[in-house]
Amino acid sequence: MKIKTQTTMAVANFTIESAIKQKQDLSYLKLCEVLFFLQGYYLDKYQQPLIDCVFKSNVHGVINEEIISEFKFYGPGNIESPKINLDFSSFSLLHGGEIKSYQEEVDLPKIQLEELQKVTQTLISKPSWQLVKVIINHRTHKDPVINELSETLGYGRTYEYAEYTNSEIEQCFADNKKWLLTLDPK
Repeated sequence: MKIKTQTTMAVANFTIESAIKQKQDLSYLKLCEVLFFLQGYYLDKYQQPLIDCVFKSNVHGVINEEIISEFKFYGPGNIESPKINLDFSSFSLLHGGEIKSYQEEVDLPKIQLEELQKVTQTLISKPSWQLVKVIINHRTHKDPVINELSETLGYGRTYEYAEYTNSEIEQCFADNKKWLLTLDPK
């Protein structure tokens, strides 16, 4: 079965709405972890990615720069709403007009959407610390490297984060599939 590749923000919005409906905690770091494992699920099951994005290794597990830049203002707290975009194309200061709001949404057929919903709900039910532990303890995890040049030049300590390949994401998911796809009782 062919899966249409989705944008990072479409799947993030879908995940945020699922977490809100389930009354589950979802910080921006946990969102990165859930998206990482959703990507792994689709790579394992369909041999193709769900999301067109890059995941990077981090001391806290895994990060996605688009998610970090969009939702980091929530800090360690829960994300309270999906990302809303504003369209100013039919608005001008001189002539007025309308500012339209919209959000990116997942574009999948109903049966694939239901599958995504089920897997997403299962992953959201897992505590963030357990998802991180699975990522960090897996053989594909890469520790961030200290950028010594920036420290030498007096810019403070900065890190370089290695990117995960789709193969590494798939391996991490496949090796932990049974636990990841088991719904935790409340």
